[in-house]
Amino acid sequence: MLVSIVIPVYRSRKYIEKCVRSVLDQTYKDIEIIIVDDGGKDGSIDIIKRVLMEYPDMVSKVRFIYHEFNKGCAAARRDGMKEAIGDYILQVDSDDYVDPTIVEKMVKKAQEDDADMVVCNYYYTTSTRRTLVEVIRPKDNLDFASKVLQGYIHAGAWNKMMRRSILKDHEIYPVAGINMGDDMTILMQALFFMNRISYVKDALYFYNCSGEERFSRSVYPMVNDIKLINLFSHFFEENKIEEKEVCRSFGLFKIGRLSRNLLYNDLDEVNRNRKVYNVNKPSQAFEHKRLPLHYKLVVYFYLKNFNLGVKVLRRLIRFKKNINVQ
Repeated sequence: MLVSIVIPVYRSRKYIEKCVRSVLDQTYKDIEIIIVDDGGKDGSIDIIKRVLMEYPDMVSKVRFIYHEFNKGCAAARRDGMKEAIGDYILQVDSDDYVDPTIVEKMVKKAQEDDADMVVCNYYYTTSTRRTLVEVIRPKDNLDFASKVLQGYIHAGAWNKMMRRSILKDHEIYPVAGINMGDDMTILMQALFFMNRISYVKDALYFYNCSGEERFSRSVYPMVNDIKLINLFSHFFEENKIEEKEVCRSFGLFKIGRLSRNLLYNDLDEVNRNRKVYNVNKPSQAFEHKRLPLHYKLVVYFYLKNFNLGVKVLRRLIRFKKNINVQ
C-alpha cells in the first residue's frame, strides 16, 4: 500500500530540516514524498536537498514541484495532491514534524478496518513545551462534521490519512485563495463520501504553534472567510445536506468567523458581506460555547445595531494588544 506524503514549503528555513528528516526516517518504506516549493526563495529547498543526500535509498521516493512565484498554501497543497499516486494521502506542514511510525501505524489501522480515513492524536508544541491533544471520537460522519465546524475537532488534514480515490473521484482539492482553512475544505467535503473512519490512539504528529512562517499567517482573513463560507454553502446545497445538527453547527461556524472579523477587520467590509454570514438573531451569539465572551458580545452588539458597543470592544482589543507588545 503506497502512501503519498505531501509537504507544501514556503519560507520554512527554520523548521524544514526537522520536518523532512522526520518524514525520511519513516519505518514504513512504501511511501512517496511530494515537496511543493511555493516560491519562498529562502533556501528551504536547498536544505531539503542537502538532507536528502544523507538518505540515498530515499532519493527515488522524493519528487519536487516548483512554483515560480508564491501561489499560497491552498494552491501548493492542491498541486501536491494532484501529483500523488498513492492509495492514501498524508499531509505534513513544513514547520511541523511527525513520529517515525506515523505511516506504519496508520497503514496498519487502515488495512485492519478498510478505513477511508485514519486519524491520530497529536501534540501542540512550542520551543518550551508539548501539549497532548486527544481527538474526540464522534459517533458518525455527520457528528464529525458538526464537531469540526464548532471547533471541537481540529480541521487540519495533517493528522488524518485519507483514501486518495475518494478525493480524486469527487475532485476534492483545496481552492486557490482559501489559505486559512484550506485543509478544512478537504476534510469537510470528504467526510460526506467516507464509509469508515478509524483512529490510532498514539500521538504521532507534532504541530508547531510557535512557527512564525505558517502559510496562513499572511492571508487577509475577511476575503478568506467569505470564500470559505460560500464554498461550504454551495457544497451543502449541491449535495442536499440538510441534517439539523450539521446546519446548526454551520451557523455557529459563521458566527465565529463573523465575530473575528468584527473585532479585527474593516467594519464597512463586514457590512457589505452581512448576507453571507446570514446571522440575524442577537441571541445566536451566545449559542457558540467555544467562543470567548468578548467574541460573543461583539456579535450581539452588531446584530442589535449597537455600534458604540462594537467600537468599544474593538478599541479594548487594540489596547490590550499594545500593552502585550510593550
